[in-house]
Amino acid sequence: MKARHVCAALGIAIAAGSVVFMQSLVATNDAQAVRVAERLLEEMPVEPGAKVARMQLDFRPDGHVLQGPPMIAAAATCTGRRLKKGECVVSRALFAQRRVKRPPPVGDEITLVGRRGAYRLKIAGYLDWSRPLRGYPNMFVSAETADGIGEEWRPFSAPSAEELASGFRSDVGRSMDRAKPLLLWAAALTALCLLLNSLILSIEARRREIAVLRMVGLTRGGVARLVLGESAMLSLAGLAIGVAAAVAALWLYVSADADTFPLGMAVSGRGVLAVAVLTPVVAVAGALFALRPALSVKPLEAASDHAPRKRPLGMFLAIAFGYGAFVAVEVWGASLMKPFVPSKEWPDAIVSILPGGVSAFDIHRLRSLPGVRRIAELQPLQVNFDPLEEMSGGRGGGRQYRNALLLASDWLPDFRFVQGSRETASKAISSGDACVITEMMGRARGLKAGDKLKLDAGRGLKVELDIVGVVDLNWHMVTSRGLVRGLNRMPTNTDGPVFVSFDTLAACDPRPQELVRMTHLWLDFDPAFLGRNGVFPAGRIVERAIVDALGGAWAEGDGGEIRGNTVRLHARDEIADGTLAHGTDLIGAMARVPFIFLAVASLGFVAMLVASADSRRREFVVLRTVGATKWQLARVLVAEALRVAMAAIAAGLPGGAAVGWLCTSGTRAAMSNWGLPPSFVMPFGLCVLGAVGTVAFTLLVAVPTALNLIRLGSKSMSASNRLRSI
Repeated sequence: MKARHVCAALGIAIAAGSVVFMQSLVATNDAQAVRVAERLLEEMPVEPGAKVARMQLDFRPDGHVLQGPPMIAAAATCTGRRLKKGECVVSRALFAQRRVKRPPPVGDEITLVGRRGAYRLKIAGYLDWSRPLRGYPNMFVSAETADGIGEEWRPFSAPSAEELASGFRSDVGRSMDRAKPLLLWAAALTALCLLLNSLILSIEARRREIAVLRMVGLTRGGVARLVLGESAMLSLAGLAIGVAAAVAALWLYVSADADTFPLGMAVSGRGVLAVAVLTPVVAVAGALFALRPALSVKPLEAASDHAPRKRPLGMFLAIAFGYGAFVAVEVWGASLMKPFVPSKEWPDAIVSILPGGVSAFDIHRLRSLPGVRRIAELQPLQVNFDPLEEMSGGRGGGRQYRNALLLASDWLPDFRFVQGSRETASKAISSGDACVITEMMGRARGLKAGDKLKLDAGRGLKVELDIVGVVDLNWHMVTSRGLVRGLNRMPTNTDGPVFVSFDTLAACDPRPQELVRMTHLWLDFDPAFLGRNGVFPAGRIVERAIVDALGGAWAEGDGGEIRGNTVRLHARDEIADGTLAHGTDLIGAMARVPFIFLAVASLGFVAMLVASADSRRREFVVLRTVGATKWQLARVLVAEALRVAMAAIAAGLPGGAAVGWLCTSGTRAAMSNWGLPPSFVMPFGLCVLGAVGTVAFTLLVAVPTALNLIRLGSKSMSASNRLRSI
């Protein structure tokens, strides 16, 4: 079997096998769901009559405030374990929610934050269960400890294994679902490019043979059948090898982790069907692309003794499409993430004092914090729009409406105004019921400076605010990480912040003012202090100073409960880094798909170099005769492979960027109308890394192949010389 045939069949096998393996892994995981749920009920049973409460876990790995969605502790009461007051037993699933590699050791305290207080509990032990399940208890406390936690405890209704199973399905599948279309597309494209490369090289190598057949009466239809037959043979061989290899790899994978997969493997029928349907399509498409060079063969070429011509088109397309897919994913991800990275105009940090807050008099103690240039109260309140617009997916079955996040402060930061000015806006806000909105809200709701913002504060209270300015501000992540949204049982989703005065916010707040406490601050660091310490250490120093100035975060409750507030400082740049890291993690999982297939596509260089060496055999014989070394001849082949790769990279970069932008536009159109700006980001650093990886793949395949070809050619030339001498 020729090298070109081996490369094509192997490429199709790897592409088909990857699809079958990944989809079967999802199916295997789903097949275990009921059994895994049964094991959960056996290993972590909840006692009849137990009560549960849900609270946030304020966990800080290595001292960093945890970025991203909060970790939720579902605490259940128990009597079967000997626990003292203030102690708890937790499952490893509590920390597996965020893939924490080093949970706190036994004996350490953890902090829980509820709606009515913050609580510290000592870890008395761990339960060896590491698969998180939303809503099922992952922490156990005594009834005495539960009495000291002043939250809403609800009776626990024991679910069946079948009811719990849905929570265990598609742990892998959720990630795979994002990449499934890309996986199928990249697999089909990779297989097509390798097949096309093989067919074009095959036609060139058999050009004289085809010309002879044309002379003896082979029709153009007969040539087409030859090409289609070869394409079908290679595709079916690759399909069979790929499916068999995927099943074998899955069996080995599942057998090595019997605890996770107690019921063994399950082959995905959909995955097999997908590749079985795609393979004939790829075979026909490859044959159609290769027909033009095949039908261009003339009968008169039967008398030609020319060496086959070089045909790098197939490899050029393979690398261009593969690298272009990598660039497209990176552009798509970076462009989607840009509106979620906090704007530099937002103050350096936001501080939450939750859940109870402190009085306005306590805030005066914070006027001379070390390293802080400016600090101000930031009072949040979410208020529904007028008329009411119901949101879908309300928590707890209650109705939730679209709302504005009012942020009251006596300091309007140096935001970038696109309508109005900071000076006039500050004066208008301080002197009347006026507000500044974000450009996102203006875009989403059709509002501009000079319009009225109509709000429904409930209990018959309707408010109209004059819009005196519009600012360009990315706020999603900074308000989420700062725990500004979702207070007072409001939804975490909002149409954006609206900057107002304290008096205006008080007029919109139906709560008695004597019950309203300060829960948030925002501040700017002193530049010199920030430069000496860096963002993370500076935040921890100031956070500690705030706790000390407030007399400590913890106090005994009226009933002896151990409760208090948690003080959390979220630095804007830490939030930005966390946002980008999280986005890179999600995008990287998808970007690796075309990059892996790019590595597979590079196998096609073997066939291309074989054809190139064949077309230059006379040239190489002459060069060897005049003293050229094997390394010098090998460099010629490697240089050709690099030229093809570099040209393909140059073509794939703009093509991939254009596809990434189109995908970004499509994704934005399918998303909820949050007023997100249409942004285009070209991540040049990642694209350069992808190009370096592409060149590395090329060299890994081309160098040993070229050396081997020259070695074999030298042996052939030596044998030929010996025959002549005889």
